[in-house]
Amino acid sequence: MKKMRNSNPLLEVKDFSLSFRQYKKGLHETKLQVVRNLNMRIHAGEIVAVVGASGSGKSLLANAILGILPNHSIQHGTLNYKGIPLTSEKQKQIRGKEISLIPQSVNALDPLMKTAKQVQTVIREGNKQEIQKNIFRKVGLPIEAGKKYPFELSGGMARRVLAATAMVSDAELIIADEPTPGLDPKALNETVAVVKQLATDGKGVMFITHDIDTALKVADKVVVFNKGETVEITEAANFYGHGEKLNHFTKALWNALPQNDFWDDAITKRVRANTNPSAEGLKVDGISYRYQKGAYLFKNLHLFVNPGEVLGIHGYSGSGKTTMAQIIAGYREAENGNVLVNGKSRKYSGINPVQLIWQHPEKAINPRWQMKKVLAECGMLDSDLLEDLGIKPEWFTRYPSELSGGELQRFCVARALHPDVKYIIADEITTMLDAITQAKLWKTIVNHARNRNVGVLVISHDGKLLKKVCDTQIDFGDIVNV
Repeated sequence: MKKMRNSNPLLEVKDFSLSFRQYKKGLHETKLQVVRNLNMRIHAGEIVAVVGASGSGKSLLANAILGILPNHSIQHGTLNYKGIPLTSEKQKQIRGKEISLIPQSVNALDPLMKTAKQVQTVIREGNKQEIQKNIFRKVGLPIEAGKKYPFELSGGMARRVLAATAMVSDAELIIADEPTPGLDPKALNETVAVVKQLATDGKGVMFITHDIDTALKVADKVVVFNKGETVEITEAANFYGHGEKLNHFTKALWNALPQNDFWDDAITKRVRANTNPSAEGLKVDGISYRYQKGAYLFKNLHLFVNPGEVLGIHGYSGSGKTTMAQIIAGYREAENGNVLVNGKSRKYSGINPVQLIWQHPEKAINPRWQMKKVLAECGMLDSDLLEDLGIKPEWFTRYPSELSGGELQRFCVARALHPDVKYIIADEITTMLDAITQAKLWKTIVNHARNRNVGVLVISHDGKLLKKVCDTQIDFGDIVNV
């Protein structure tokens, strides 16, 4: 990988702090400090991974560099690009030109524009259509995906469109904010290869992620954030064994991965799959689905989840796993087949006994509601589970836009663990969470499922995670007929 370590850094962040003005009753002004004393450098041709706990300030740093923070933000410290201070005017000049963002939320895609057109609008010179097709091939997107709108794509495919948009730009600094969650291993490796190629071409890359495994595949250095501060800057090569060369917090992140310590297996009493499904259970009986009378996404799909069982499903991105989950939870209608809950049809009143925890939490929560209203609506505001899920009382008065993706996902999990719920479908729910939080969250969900005899269907590309938390794993391709 091409390095230019002796030159001036492309980006320098020095003693950077960030606060937000807040007004309470009586128009009393307070300041909420969210970032303090951040330090890092990125040289041309270098990939620096930024990892840390959810809500530690990683995405806020990206927004500060781009100059897209809200007006009530207060910044201190140094942000330099090529040795020049990043003033508001300078940020306007180079944003989207010399500095490009791959955003965390798929909501950044225009819902009214087909994906090929969205990528082509960024390309300045050459055959736009041919360049767009080439970049789709590089990130593992089928050419046909360019003819679709964002809502017609899976979460992983939508993320690759976002990545493609930044990759075809002329930017010298790429800020990739969680670009890889929800990608199957093949698509992940293809995206990582493209990011590495960006560095080989002399671009600097800030790779923001919760996924330490992916960070180590792509990065030269790793910058670790915790509670808004830089706690360690280390070489990727230092992540091995039990983290003997890492400091306390970084070591805890490393050891919380599924392939490392994660949790004590003793908490997860395994439930054997029922080879003779009875009336008790979540039964998916021969469902089929296709878009607008086109090719079938899947046909004659059969699935059974026992009460108290944690069943894992893996498969390539875009294969139909999320669509299946939406049908089971009642968000879509299958062309044929049935879904039975403990021997009864899904028709119900009140709380749906089958709850889907969506991959993208920003799509599942009313953006105009404060979080306490979200919990109150489902009767979970006073639940003892909130502490187990790491939900802080000070978050209750915030709106969804004021929380990180990982923080927001915890509220979605809290809603799904309502006492009246019998089955939970978890669709890539921890892709935006750091390793420590992920382990705690899954421990809470699995223990809750065992204690209350709740069946859990886990959809994930992370085979190591599925092996750790699930009783049984199946390949999605083995249960569909197309």
